[in-house]
Amino acid sequence: MSKGTTLVALRVRDFRLYWLGLASQVGGQHMFQFTLGWLAFEISGSQAQLALIHLCGFVPQATLTLLGGVLADRWDPRKLIGFAQSLAGAAFLVTGLLVLLGWTQMWHLAIASFLLGLSNSIDEPSRAAFFPRLLPRTHLRSAVPLISMAFGGSRIVAPSLAGFLIAAWGAHTSFLTSAVMVSVMLAVLCLVRPGVGQGPSHGSLLNDFTDSIRYVRSNEVFSKVIVAALLNAAFLMGYAHVLPVFAKDLLGVDSRGLGAMVSAVGAGALCGLLSYTWLQARFTPRNVMVGALTAYSIVLMGVALSDRFWLSVPLLALAGLSQAYFMTASQVTLQTLVDEEYRGRVMGIFTLVWSLVVLSGFLLNFAGALFGPRMALAGGAAIVFCYVWLSLARSTALRRLTLAPKPS
Repeated sequence: MSKGTTLVALRVRDFRLYWLGLASQVGGQHMFQFTLGWLAFEISGSQAQLALIHLCGFVPQATLTLLGGVLADRWDPRKLIGFAQSLAGAAFLVTGLLVLLGWTQMWHLAIASFLLGLSNSIDEPSRAAFFPRLLPRTHLRSAVPLISMAFGGSRIVAPSLAGFLIAAWGAHTSFLTSAVMVSVMLAVLCLVRPGVGQGPSHGSLLNDFTDSIRYVRSNEVFSKVIVAALLNAAFLMGYAHVLPVFAKDLLGVDSRGLGAMVSAVGAGALCGLLSYTWLQARFTPRNVMVGALTAYSIVLMGVALSDRFWLSVPLLALAGLSQAYFMTASQVTLQTLVDEEYRGRVMGIFTLVWSLVVLSGFLLNFAGALFGPRMALAGGAAIVFCYVWLSLARSTALRRLTLAPKPS
């Protein structure tokens, strides 16, 4: 696939505006999460309390994301995204003002984490159902890597920017900047004109939900891909939430060093997204997913064992690269093959990944408090590695899979 084909989705005005708004939104979210973790550990000095802050964000995402997927298939996803980003922007603004006034306590950070989780439970499945309406279905294989690129690019800029803002002017500056950045999406939603989606369901919420579960279970490709993504998210992807502990206690660096570590993940992810179309033209989706998850787990074992900052940074870049390959291949597969009437619900199940990342942050920090951060991270990587080769690599349906988009 040529570079022109890679960027073909950006030629569509509405998708281009949406993509720019998304890049700003997720950049603000990454800045907020980075600053929240740093401030929580700075205030408490406790890895267990840091874990509890992440748990507060996990609870609403884990319990409400599936409902968010159902709602995205029933209601206008643009309005749902607008509500979610209004909620997130308000939470970011209030948190920044509390820090500025010197009133911050751990329970304030816990509430902020909860509100971000609530916002994401509505926003993530709604976004997955919304952006395909902005361009022809034949452009989806170009659009999905670009959506992922918005996340990968923000991981380069946002953590470094947050780290320098914290060091130069304090955590409140980072929080207030993140509030401005997520508000950009609200303006973008007023400018785009999406196509008409599938007609809303008139069944009950429960029937819509159970129908989507049956739909996924009946398709081996969907079930294998989604289970692999959720398992990876639950046991390993939250490694970013333990990086404050690695940075401060094991590698001896400050917020700027932590920003460089998180940005290395983003740099690797961006390289992966830029080269993904080259990769998918040469390897089957199954080989991309199996190879990427294998490399991901092995590299993070290396991060767990590293006691040198200069070694940890390139390893984290490789982790970002392999993670980008797996997540993009998974989303391209699902978005290409899913039937339109199930898109919001299937992608709602898949986007549980992002809530389970928060659970993973809690589990890794909690296990780190008990057994040490190195053992916790290496253990999560070992679990993912075993699943890849005991289940994902052995799937007959995945071995036979080729992607041919369904007609609009």
